[in-house]
Amino acid sequence: MSKPNLQRWETSFQDNKISVTNWWNWSLQVSADLYINGELVDSSDGAFPDINKPLLKAYEYNETIESLEVFIAGTFSVKISIMVNGENIHQDSLNFLDRLILRFLN
Repeated sequence: MSKPNLQRWETSFQDNKISVTNWWNWSLQVSADLYINGELVDSSDGAFPDINKPLLKAYEYNETIESLEVFIAGTFSVKISIMVNGENIHQDSLNFLDRLILRFLN
């Protein structure tokens, strides 16, 4: 299956490789996947996720990752924030329009 508009983010946390992928098309088909060390641990196909809740998550994955949460936002492009054990380890920069719209949605 083709994955148009595919985006990938990769980071690491204490010897764990964390990957997030997201794709969408104009028919509002959407998919997001969370991988830890190459293993798919969560996925979502919600076209309009709640920005106040993690879109993807994994809990008690191993002794170093008690919790991993991925939040999604963005106006014209997808931006993510990755939190591991309550610590923000990756955050895409939000532009002025992103911040303005998020203020109205909260």
